[in-house]
Amino acid sequence: MKKLIVILAVLLSSVSAWAQEREYASLEDIEQGWKTKTIDNVINGSLGIMLERFDQTWPTWMVGALRNTMEKGLAKEVLDEETGLMVTIDIKNGYAEVNDGGTDGAYMSACYWNRNNGHKLLAVCLGKPTDPFIDFVCFYDYDPQQKTLTPEPDILKGYRWGDRDPYTQIFCHLPKVGKDVVVEEWGEDGPVHHTFSWDGMQPVYAKTEPFDYDDGTPADGITVSYKGDKPTIKDFVEAFLSPEDVGEALGSLKDAWELYREGMKLMPGEELIVDTQYNYVGYDSEESDTERMVIECRAFDYADGHHTLVALSNDYFVNDKAIMGQYTGLEFFVYDTDTRKMQPVYDGDIGIDIDFPTDVSGISHKLPRAGQTIVYILHTSSGKLIEKSLTWNGSVFIEQ
Repeated sequence: MKKLIVILAVLLSSVSAWAQEREYASLEDIEQGWKTKTIDNVINGSLGIMLERFDQTWPTWMVGALRNTMEKGLAKEVLDEETGLMVTIDIKNGYAEVNDGGTDGAYMSACYWNRNNGHKLLAVCLGKPTDPFIDFVCFYDYDPQQKTLTPEPDILKGYRWGDRDPYTQIFCHLPKVGKDVVVEEWGEDGPVHHTFSWDGMQPVYAKTEPFDYDDGTPADGITVSYKGDKPTIKDFVEAFLSPEDVGEALGSLKDAWELYREGMKLMPGEELIVDTQYNYVGYDSEESDTERMVIECRAFDYADGHHTLVALSNDYFVNDKAIMGQYTGLEFFVYDTDTRKMQPVYDGDIGIDIDFPTDVSGISHKLPRAGQTIVYILHTSSGKLIEKSLTWNGSVFIEQ
């Protein structure tokens, strides 16, 4: 009798697992159906809750795995060591993904932006490389009053999205760092990258650039050129400013940097500090009577002697209050002495995990001209300022 019960339990378990798998929606069905289906009962605009309601509406094993990792409170989880299948979650930057690094498995990524009207824009990218290839993004407007996710299917149509030539493959890369979306197109004339820049309400088409993958890609990192034994802060800044078009984020700094290199005076309202002893650069620009931009760059040595952490902050103030703009924020890069390249690094990988209050309306930063402590200044809607200090110990930051 016990043996029979065990057999029945195994059969029921198998049927249950099969039924659960059969409940997953196909990517083809999601691509066709998401555009006309509003998701309700979204109790708040956190990434976890929005993805939960998306997964309940359009279930996939990828988003299900992501939610499971979230429930464990983990920032990373390896699901399959053989294929490299991994879940990565960056709550601070509003980004998450399930990816195996390039095999034939399905994948997903998700992020959100804060809109100027108080809403959020959620993006969920789903895809698989074979049988057949498919890659698309579901965009939703989150309305905090109505508690709904409303489809916005026309976003990213600025350049041939959904209107591509036969045999052309398009991959969408949601921003892990920053706010820009990059669409990678492989076709007869490709590969090329189409950049969509955030305008406060949505990513809008900005530029198209040809890319030769044999000569290196943005994923290969930022090359740092220098003379001597090791690069200085000036070399790191030069690397950031080396592209012909650095965008609005660093455009003003690049103009000031060129004047500095030529030994000329800066424009009125600008100040530039270059301190090679402490590996610090600070740029302050009075944009108008009420607006001010501050960009700082600071290098921290790793204890291993082979790497350097480079921090780059961009803050914007209106009437002395920090605002969350298109290009504002603090980014980190790890420089490798062997490759002479900088690669972006997740905040969580260097110990930064700040609990942000729900009423934060803006964030500014202070990078140290001397010392090892960076400061996050949280500007709340009530006007209160909250400071979070983190000190570099040679491998990670430790909150004070």
